[in-house]
Amino acid sequence: MKKITTLCLFLIKIPVFISALFLCEKVFSQTHAEATLYLPQGWDHKTRQQLSFTSFGSRFIPYDWFLALEQADSQDLLRDNRHLAALGFITTTADEFNPEGLPVGFARDEDKKNGDYIGLTCAACHTGQVSIHGKRIRIDGGQSLINFTEFELSVLNALRATLADSEKFSRFSNKIIAKNTDLTVLRLQAQMHTRATELQQHITINKTDVPYGKGRLDAFGHIFNAIAVEALNIPENIHSPNAPTSFPMLWDASHLDVVQWNGSAPNKEPGPLFQNAITALAVYGSVSVLENKLTYPSSIRINNLGNIQRDYYELISPKWPVEYAGQLDSTKIAKGKLLYEQHCLQCHTYVDSNDKKRKLRAVLTPVAEVGTDSLMSNNFENHQVKTGVLEGERELVFAGNKFTNQAKALDVVTHTAAGALFNQPWQTLKAIVREFRSTYAAPEKNAVPSYKARPINGIWASAPYLHNGSVPSIYDLLLPPGQRPENFYVGNTELDLVKVGYVYSEGQHTTFYDTHLLGNSNAGHEYGTQLADEQRWELVEYLKSL
Repeated sequence: MKKITTLCLFLIKIPVFISALFLCEKVFSQTHAEATLYLPQGWDHKTRQQLSFTSFGSRFIPYDWFLALEQADSQDLLRDNRHLAALGFITTTADEFNPEGLPVGFARDEDKKNGDYIGLTCAACHTGQVSIHGKRIRIDGGQSLINFTEFELSVLNALRATLADSEKFSRFSNKIIAKNTDLTVLRLQAQMHTRATELQQHITINKTDVPYGKGRLDAFGHIFNAIAVEALNIPENIHSPNAPTSFPMLWDASHLDVVQWNGSAPNKEPGPLFQNAITALAVYGSVSVLENKLTYPSSIRINNLGNIQRDYYELISPKWPVEYAGQLDSTKIAKGKLLYEQHCLQCHTYVDSNDKKRKLRAVLTPVAEVGTDSLMSNNFENHQVKTGVLEGERELVFAGNKFTNQAKALDVVTHTAAGALFNQPWQTLKAIVREFRSTYAAPEKNAVPSYKARPINGIWASAPYLHNGSVPSIYDLLLPPGQRPENFYVGNTELDLVKVGYVYSEGQHTTFYDTHLLGNSNAGHEYGTQLADEQRWELVEYLKSL
């Protein structure tokens, strides 16, 4: 009788125990996200959250699908934070701006006619996070460490596995049809097959032998393929996006005269709106390039682009967090400042972040002179595509030369973005007015391909270094190229407080970087590399303080 009573008491306690487990998991999740620390970078909580979850027109898959899909090899949800964190996304908890508690940069794009979509927004690629002694520190506008290609593959594999497994499909379809009562199983299957085929085609078009890994993407390559191949429906225009670059930090970007790693984009209006519209089209946006039409319908959220650009103008660089990372050595800083002025200042100018209307000039250094990997620049300069239905149209829709049967990929992309913006003229005008800020005019286009030397305040929070992410720490960058690490791992967010960069040893969910691969060279940028080691450490200390 005693054993039966004990068993009964145990069985009674099981639901309580399970509830406690769920409560603990919820509390742990909340504590984990709430423990995130934020540095003073010019944004309040509302601005940060709006930028993190506001759509600019990216449409990846239906929103309800993303919430209901299971991972290909388990019943765990695709949107599970552990899964997305392993892919490099920054997880957080639900709030009014993010009701489903999705990671930073996942935005809901509302469409009353076709249903809502999930997509990525600027913050997915331009929000960083560092860990210092177990503290999670958000870097607004910093370099993301997401694994872009693995994310795409995980969604494709989830779609395929759901279609192939009747039980998995049943669990998925029950959730979707419960929210869409006019949808049938057969229609849902057809929609999934269509999207899986489209996604497979997209991945095939952008196939490359150079693994991006975490924190990198050949943005120009993907943009060119999105327009010249997918929007124009010309398979012959496929060009492997084989020159991945790091996601650039965005503080001060709105204040520069030119942006992009190669300084190719002028930053006077309407330049920023064009650049952001192009980004929206590249990141799962849609546009219909129609023959004999001057403007093109698209999914771009032009109003939101104006708000996003306006708010990034207010962003400032993060200061070295002495309360978590330790005080800096004032003696080394003083000596390092003299070395900086001797070896660095000619290209990397000082920035006064307190000047809210600061105007900055980037220094453009010829690729041959800086000596860093030239593939990204070469691809940009030399990429020609067939124009298809655009032959005979003007480059800027209403102005410019007429396209022949071939053109530079950039010109085709610019034309398409212009057509999409002109399709919503009132929204475009309002966005330009809203985001307008005074900047220096871009210099006259240099016939010599160059890379941009940007101001490097906040450099401590923007590893890895060089445009292709080929050098893992500031100290390593000050070494002669032959002494820099040939291989390292990317994805660990723990900050190396000495060399300054992420800890680059192998860890869970890290990706391997091989500097011997095409486009991955760590050569060049030999400024200050002849310093004595003591001087290198002095310069590193000063760079922490910027």
